[in-house]
Amino acid sequence: MQLPNPLYNESNDMATYDEIYTESWQESVKECERTLERYDYERALQVKSPQNFREELGKLFIEYPDEPSKKAIILIYPTLDHYETFARNFVDMMANPVDTSMMWGLLFLVFKLALGSTGPVSPLSRITRWLEKIGHELRESNNCRERITDLEKVKSDTVEVNKEIVILWLNIIMTFRNKGQGHEIWLNDSAWDSLTAVYNTAYQNITEAVKRIEKVAEMAERHARAMEQISILQSLLSLRDFPQESVTMPCNTLPVAENSRFYGRRDILRHLEDHLRPADTRSRLSSIALYGLGGIGKTQIALAYAYQKLDDLDTVFWISAEDTYSIQKSFSRVALDALKLPKASPQAYQENMILVLDWLQNTTAKWLLIFDNVDSHNALDGCWPASKHGAVLVTTRDVLVATLPIDTGLEVDEFDNDEGAKFLLHMTPNRRRIDSELESAQLVAAELGGLPLALNQMAALINARNYSIEDFRTMYAKYDQRLHKQKKSGWKYLGYKHALDTVWEISFTNLGDGARACLGVLSYFSADSVPAEVFTAPEPDKLPDILSFCSDELNLGDAIEELTHHALVRKNIEQGSFRIHRLVQAEYRARMDNAQEEFEAATKLLLAKIPSQRSSKFDNEEWLLYERYIPQVIALAKNYNDSQTKPKPLRPTMDFVRLLTNSSNAIHDNDTMHVVPEMLETANSAYHTCTEQERDRLLWSLLQYLKCMYHFCTSEFMKSENEMTESLDIRLELLRHDDLLVALSYNGLGMAAGCQERYEEGLQWFMKARKVYEGPAGEIPSRKLVWGYNVSRNYYCMGKYEEARKRLDEALGIADRLQSWYMQVYGHLAFSSLYTRMNNLDEAKRHVDTAKQILEASGTAARFSWLSSYCAYRAGDVAMKQGRFNRAIEETERSAAIGKLVKVPTGILARCVHAYSKALATDPSRRKESERQRLEARRLRSSLPDGGGDLDDESDEAFERLVKMDHR
Repeated sequence: MQLPNPLYNESNDMATYDEIYTESWQESVKECERTLERYDYERALQVKSPQNFREELGKLFIEYPDEPSKKAIILIYPTLDHYETFARNFVDMMANPVDTSMMWGLLFLVFKLALGSTGPVSPLSRITRWLEKIGHELRESNNCRERITDLEKVKSDTVEVNKEIVILWLNIIMTFRNKGQGHEIWLNDSAWDSLTAVYNTAYQNITEAVKRIEKVAEMAERHARAMEQISILQSLLSLRDFPQESVTMPCNTLPVAENSRFYGRRDILRHLEDHLRPADTRSRLSSIALYGLGGIGKTQIALAYAYQKLDDLDTVFWISAEDTYSIQKSFSRVALDALKLPKASPQAYQENMILVLDWLQNTTAKWLLIFDNVDSHNALDGCWPASKHGAVLVTTRDVLVATLPIDTGLEVDEFDNDEGAKFLLHMTPNRRRIDSELESAQLVAAELGGLPLALNQMAALINARNYSIEDFRTMYAKYDQRLHKQKKSGWKYLGYKHALDTVWEISFTNLGDGARACLGVLSYFSADSVPAEVFTAPEPDKLPDILSFCSDELNLGDAIEELTHHALVRKNIEQGSFRIHRLVQAEYRARMDNAQEEFEAATKLLLAKIPSQRSSKFDNEEWLLYERYIPQVIALAKNYNDSQTKPKPLRPTMDFVRLLTNSSNAIHDNDTMHVVPEMLETANSAYHTCTEQERDRLLWSLLQYLKCMYHFCTSEFMKSENEMTESLDIRLELLRHDDLLVALSYNGLGMAAGCQERYEEGLQWFMKARKVYEGPAGEIPSRKLVWGYNVSRNYYCMGKYEEARKRLDEALGIADRLQSWYMQVYGHLAFSSLYTRMNNLDEAKRHVDTAKQILEASGTAARFSWLSSYCAYRAGDVAMKQGRFNRAIEETERSAAIGKLVKVPTGILARCVHAYSKALATDPSRRKESERQRLEARRLRSSLPDGGGDLDDESDEAFERLVKMDHR
């Protein structure tokens, strides 16, 4: 059995807990003394160290001169090294002295018995093989030592391994003594079967413990890399140039108002305060994870603690941590709405997160950071604060999350019957009061398994109907009997002691039609924050009947009020949003008779919010819109995909496909969370699931267009060309030939041909696009601007430098008139690439410097984007060719670091890392690092879908062929 993990990390508490470890080990040693025969015990005491063991092996080599024995003795030496290192690590990590001499004595006895025994199978062969296998596990554990920064995380498992080894040796010795025949030197088959079973159990326990140690090492290493990456990015951002006092304090981003009816959990709140102590700026960074079943009250405890500390702290930040998108969105809200950091920008999620992490690291303010609903330990990579003070609280359903970098974990259990009863009475101030209600409440708490979510929902019903607790019990029993007769199993959650069927049946049955429909839609959206505006439609009379509750504010208000009264939904009036528990969502989806209708209704509401390809503006106002609604689209798509493995899967519609394609189009140029590929895959599958009659071919052309854009990023240029060709064919068939969408497809085909170095053919496609832009489609300046940049790149790749310069001049002039920093930077970088090819390095540097100045002046979103990574790459390339090697190292390092953070396409990142490797190679003292980066560039190339070409060709040209046309 694995030892429990300690709750506290303070020195006095850990010394106490360390004594528990020591006592556990000593008890194992005492068991040897009680069990071993006197001779064996005294003999074991004579071999107290690995040195003694080696000395005894020398004697055994003389005592057993046969070849099998001599071979076994020789082979035990390497294995002995692993045991010795493990034992030394074990002793070093303990706060109190630990005597491991018994381990060596027992190991000697086991090995000597194996040498001197016989049987149906060779005892020597079998036991030495066991020793070697365990030694291999110890070697794996030893290899983890250097990577683990907090040994307290593995102390329990290390003690566990030592105990298993000692008890196994003891069992082997006693089996020979008790079951051996002929002076304990011969074991029959039955004895060997029994001993083998003991070994297998011990070996499995050792293996599992070592795997846990390896997991801690892996997480420590990953966390260290993430911290290093954040540190590099903070330095590259030049964040020290704005004063800490410029932020707004005190502030918080708590998602809902304080729960005035919060009850109990005093022990947990006290434990949190004892461990976290966020108001103490002299202490180190502290962290703890609350873990337990869904619906157990983890989030409510975290909220209660946050509000409890609000007056004592300068800042309290709430991070919804279900996925990367939610995390970055939450950090962005902290930067923009709470701290109001001067460099924060609405469309710069990752940049905003780094700004906040940097502020936390350098501020003297007292702060608490809460990560709510962490599903995976990976979610914390890249967003963990590297601060010397402050506090972090995490809520999760997964006990494994409560490991590095988190100090420790604390399990949240169900209420016992007494506490559950008191909670129920506390939550029902409007109940009809009668005698003996405490006993009735205890029975209800027992029926509901003490689950706070279930008790809270039933309390809402009691309040709404002015029931007594006994009235509710009677009604509950009737529902319960009816459900058993109908044999409805409902939705079961692993780990719950009681089925919640009756709770859900009562909660949902008592809702009106409008509230039911509203809950059905909400069950498909993101649980943490659903914008209230999603229910406002520009043409409510055109909505389907199921959305009639959206027809006016009064009906919508009634539906929401009913859901909040039943404790199914919580409102955040300040943010204009709703929260709904994930269990409520899952259960309602499982019980809906009209799931398809609700799914289609949710799709229509979202579709009204996401602009189409024709109407997209890609400005800040539009990005704020995406910030609110893209998480809802992601949740809807996930629910659709999850349903496909169930007996009654949701059926896709063209509106659903259109929603996914519009959403992908909206964010594909700023997809730092990498959600577009899954959206496109879902859209593609959904489209083909629809019937031929339902399919919209023009929509399919947009989907193919977006797939082409994505495959440009994965360096699958032939696939891109095929997809864009199909998109163009459909648009030529269904649209006027001077339509804007036709020009976009021509432009895409020009890019696809250029990516494959067919520049003459690419030029022909660009010229066809030009003819369209000479008509009405050209009235949009930004479209002509993009065309100008693309055709100019095609020209200079063909060696037609003067024509390229002319087109770039025209395009950059449009960018200057539009005052678009994005397009201005892009133009200057294209000029830099042109002049580099012309070997006019002074002009190339001038344009790079201009691009950098524009980025610096345009805020963090500009300075910390894929364009910033590309600018640094160009600057490094020019510096390298000019012999300014130190500058080349700085710029290429910046290019690779920012590229990794903003998730530039793999081919582009490979080129950045390749350039960094070359720059490092110019410094003799950094050749080792250069080689590491070279291998990383090679690894990135090999991870591309087509294998990255000839990996042995490490020329600049080989890496240039990996990137899409607009980066050459």
